[in-house]
Amino acid sequence: MNFVDTHCHMNTYEEQAGEPFDELRERMETPPEAYVHVACSLEDFEDARERSERDSAVFAAYGIHPEHAETYAEAKYLLPDYWAHPRCVGCGEFGLDYHYGSETRELQLGVFEEQLNDALQTGRAIVLHLREAEEDSVSVLRNANLEGAKIHVHCFTSNRAFAEQLLGLSPHLYIGFTGILTFKNADAIREAAGMVPLDRLLLETDSPYLAPIPFRGKPSHGGMIPHIAAKLAELKSVPLETLYEQVRQNTHAVYGI
Repeated sequence: MNFVDTHCHMNTYEEQAGEPFDELRERMETPPEAYVHVACSLEDFEDARERSERDSAVFAAYGIHPEHAETYAEAKYLLPDYWAHPRCVGCGEFGLDYHYGSETRELQLGVFEEQLNDALQTGRAIVLHLREAEEDSVSVLRNANLEGAKIHVHCFTSNRAFAEQLLGLSPHLYIGFTGILTFKNADAIREAAGMVPLDRLLLETDSPYLAPIPFRGKPSHGGMIPHIAAKLAELKSVPLETLYEQVRQNTHAVYGI
């Protein structure tokens, strides 16, 4: 089975697990064939570039996460060079996150709109973080010119209605699911995953976060994707191999990997 971890944070894994990512890969029973390593703050950009340059299995995405929205005024002058790098496959993650309150809502909205419009000019995949901000997220996306854009809504954590709204925005919008699918209290997310067409799904870990059962509480990594894939195949009522084949095609369509 061939698969890509379409969203991970290798540096954060190393910090949480206390081991180099290269050592982790050596002991994985079922390693991904490639990784999209996501740098979502200014301080992570150079590390991501260096990782992608020294390892042919690592590709990079760069963006300013909504929790770092106050840094976008500086980052916007640096991002074009990173987005133009030959090992860059995505712009993001960026978007909206109201989980800890909406005190920065106006700032987040302004940064989301500007960063999205700039990213759309690159032709790279757009990597979106949309958490507990459904109405505003749809509003911003509807006002943008998404024609031809490849979009990865990463780590989906909402419900079926939101998934349906997102899918209706663009035929090139894909939704990524993580180990949350296996959590006991994730019925709404499982319902959404069951509705998303097979040709609009992506596999990801958001490593080191959200390890699937039976690894919950440990740092997650790409070697755990088979557990996520098995749950997705169950929800879609398709053979596991069919799921892997289609999602691998989807990954290529979005990221060119």
